Amino acid sequence: MCTGIKINYKDGCVMGRTMDFEVPVNYNVLYLPRNYNFCNDLMGEPLYTKYKTLGVCFENRNPLKDGVNEHGLVGITNTFSGFNLYDNKVNPEKTNISSLNYFTYALAKYKSVEELIEDLPNIHISTKDSSGENVISPDFHFMFADSTKRCIIIEPKKRKLVYYENPYNVMTNSPCFKSHVKRLNKLLDLDNLDGFNSSKDLPGGYDPFSRFIKAFYLTKMNVESNSLNEALSHFYNIMGAVTMPEGFVKNRKYNETTYTRYICSYDTRDKILNVRSHTNPTVYNLTFEDIEEEDKRQSFFLNNSFTSEKLI
Repeated sequence: MCTGIKINYKDGCVMGRTMDFEVPVNYNVLYLPRNYNFCNDLMGEPLYTKYKTLGVCFENRNPLKDGVNEHGLVGITNTFSGFNLYDNKVNPEKTNISSLNYFTYALAKYKSVEELIEDLPNIHISTKDSSGENVISPDFHFMFADSTKRCIIIEPKKRKLVYYENPYNVMTNSPCFKSHVKRLNKLLDLDNLDGFNSSKDLPGGYDPFSRFIKAFYLTKMNVESNSLNEALSHFYNIMGAVTMPEGFVKNRKYNETTYTRYICSYDTRDKILNVRSHTNPTVYNLTFEDIEEEDKRQSFFLNNSFTSEKLI
């Protein structure tokens, strides 16, 4: 139940997400250097990073959930439930990879959204490897943006990956992107947003449809960001409106609660990672220039204890 948005400013854009998760999970920031074997493909062949990458992962493992590479390609993953989204066998004529590793593959390989789209027909996601063994391949869809401010959604459809231009600059969860856009147009007159009574009629729920509409409206109607700092300030204010407090949504399947574990943002111009936890309001940042041993995989951990500073 995650929400992602993109906010433009003069020289670039900021994109990020809430990570809403239904079970306890440890997460941390991860740096992957160039020429690093981050996984094997489904044929058993090693895959190496072409570009340096920063992002957030679970349990200090290589598959990133969101991130940015050294050229400013930014992306996030979101849960996208469906039926038979991926093939159950490999295709020897294509690059075979699990959905778990595709996101890291994209950031590690492509400079831009255009490059990613050009190579999309060559990507094959499967739930089994070349030996017919099951692999972890979660139901995901993806949002990417780059320094040109172009934004796209990538979704599985009929066992293939397809992309949609995303001028709405928002992504939530299932259903498909086109269904979200259809519902958005049904509720809002996109040519006359000033005529919409947002204080009365804006959806207040936390289902994917409601969060998509709310995040779009708040992003679209937000004052223009003239600098990176303004864009980051606006980003975290907007994400506060879709953040899920701990204990708010009960998850009976796991006997847990679904809530926002962290909020992160990435900048396409300066390639900055910003992240804060649900227990600590401090926003931590990291850039590629901060990495001292650039040829080494490195992990960084947040201080999750609540912190504040004296006013004087």
